[in-house]
Amino acid sequence: MPLIQVSNASPSSTAKKRQLLAELTATYARVMEIRPDTIRVTLQELSRENWSVAGVTLADSGQDESLTSPV
Repeated sequence: MPLIQVSNASPSSTAKKRQLLAELTATYARVMEIRPDTIRVTLQELSRENWSVAGVTLADSGQDESLTSPV
């Protein structure tokens, strides 16, 4: 029984989470040629204050993972 674990530092809408979980499951099932109902996925959302790169939190770094950046 496969388990996919995702950690995300950017809180997402419920709709986006549903889409991500569905697409991860479908892609894994297709590539591995297994039934989707055998796949488990967990999504853990972390605040940007609890995630760092090179010792600097994402909150302090100003990094933005979105496709569109604020002007």
